[in-house]
Amino acid sequence: MIRRSNSLVLFLLILFISPCCLAQKWRIQTDSLLRAYKQAVTPTQKVKPLTEAAFVFLLQSPDTAMLLYNEAESIAENSGNDTALAMVYAGKSAVYLIRDNNEQTLEYALKGLKISERTQLPPDVLAALYRKLGYVYRNTNKNQQAIEVYKKALVYSRLSNNLYDMATTSSNIGNIFNANKQYDSALVYHAKTLEAAHAGNFKDIITRTYIQIINSYNGLKQYSKAFEAVADMQPYLSNVDVTPITKGLAYTVIAKLDMRHGTPQHQLASRYLDSMKKLMTITSPGKDNLIDYYLSRALLEFSVQHFDSASAALERYDELKKVRDDEIISGHVQELDARYETGKKDAQIKDLAEENRLRKKLLIISLTASGIFLALLFWVWQQNKKIKKQEGHLNYLMKELHHRVKNNLQIVSSLLNLQSAKIDDPMAQKALMEGQHRIEAMSLIHQKLYQTKTTSRVNIQEFITELAENLMHAYGYKAHNFNLQLQIDVKELEADTAIPVGLILNEVVTNAFKYAFKNINDPALYITLKETAQKLQLTIADNGLELTEKAWKQSASFGRLLIQSLTMQLEGSMQLNCDSGSVFIFAFPVKPLHA
Repeated sequence: MIRRSNSLVLFLLILFISPCCLAQKWRIQTDSLLRAYKQAVTPTQKVKPLTEAAFVFLLQSPDTAMLLYNEAESIAENSGNDTALAMVYAGKSAVYLIRDNNEQTLEYALKGLKISERTQLPPDVLAALYRKLGYVYRNTNKNQQAIEVYKKALVYSRLSNNLYDMATTSSNIGNIFNANKQYDSALVYHAKTLEAAHAGNFKDIITRTYIQIINSYNGLKQYSKAFEAVADMQPYLSNVDVTPITKGLAYTVIAKLDMRHGTPQHQLASRYLDSMKKLMTITSPGKDNLIDYYLSRALLEFSVQHFDSASAALERYDELKKVRDDEIISGHVQELDARYETGKKDAQIKDLAEENRLRKKLLIISLTASGIFLALLFWVWQQNKKIKKQEGHLNYLMKELHHRVKNNLQIVSSLLNLQSAKIDDPMAQKALMEGQHRIEAMSLIHQKLYQTKTTSRVNIQEFITELAENLMHAYGYKAHNFNLQLQIDVKELEADTAIPVGLILNEVVTNAFKYAFKNINDPALYITLKETAQKLQLTIADNGLELTEKAWKQSASFGRLLIQSLTMQLEGSMQLNCDSGSVFIFAFPVKPLHA
């Protein structure tokens, strides 16, 4: 019964977590695999469709893929099936690779290869595991080790007759040789890549391989052969199967080759830079390609003495390059945090040694004390500069985090909306709609968090205004037939106060729109927020006649329990007056705003 329940939960999870914009082909494929999983009897039969479904989700939603791999891992471990477990390890290694987690990628790849010591694994599984090792070694600049494991992956890819894996693996080997300026060896593996890619009709891989061949001949200074490779690549540049990023890369590589070693007229450079310009109008060819394009365009315009156009292109190049450099710096913040813990003890030892050395010097040469003191002051000043710079990057990351949380909450809200349209039960529809409103209120708070200069305070004035107007429209009222009056004297609140206050406001206002205005000709809602005597007072009043104090005290609804819980969380109090309409008065202690 537990296994059957877990299967149902997993199936529903996949249906909800898949973005509504997934292609129909993906839906059909994942639905078919999940049906096969539900109908499977043996553990081995269950693992196979789960891992295949996880692979479908790998690039679209790595988190979903990991959930499927975790379920498959549990089944494989309980069944003792080494082959199934190795397949799962290869898949989890791929998820961590996409997340740029080299340590976990390496761990699961080695776990899978450890299984091969006791069980003969299929060649395709071994090839996948060795490829993951190659990716990690290449990412950590262990190029020789990367080449060795990639060669093993290539052998197993041939045994499994997987043309795509053969092409991508030999391409990786050739690219490593290119990066290390071993161009003759690179050309050998580029030729193997072309052979497999032509056999499998992988046009994008073919185009990328020709780009690497051009780079190899360029490194060997065999420019005539580089132009021959350009001619061989040209038929593929108009093919729809070649991605815009690959086309953009090809255009800029050809342009750079022609600018440096082509004819004085630079016809190829002019032609393919124009193609790149056209590509930019219909799609994004990638930031690195854009940077190369604007640099090549500037050089071309200078060569024909179009100085205004050259200056404009060079200015755009500088802008894009600065943006990319800033992104690289931001990406290093997490790496710096990880290195901090591992290097903490070494830093302490070095600090102690430095301190002892300085003491000895102070005892021997007292005259150098002032110089050392000034040097230390300068070092502290430098460290403060670095800390301030890192704070700016961390603030950017926090804003990005709130932005992503807001986007994810909006996706969940959309999924609830879609699901409610498929449900006939009015009570279920009502519950889903209430949940959707609560999620939208939290999404709005996160939106305000990343729109403010700081990431810890919310513009409560804008939040209350938008929330009240959104709920008014959601329940079918307009400005001409509803009297909405707001008096918000407090501009900003700390996030840990604003979130529960926002949810309380959402619950009370939603309840008013649902029940209070039945048979009311001139519906009205009044919301005030002010600060008095170190207290934050929130008042929500309507002119409805439905609610009574007795009914409120006897209610066991989720909304009332949520309001009470949030009020207690804020250490506040609530009063209700139903003499002429309903008036909710909440009082919370004021928390000082953080600088």
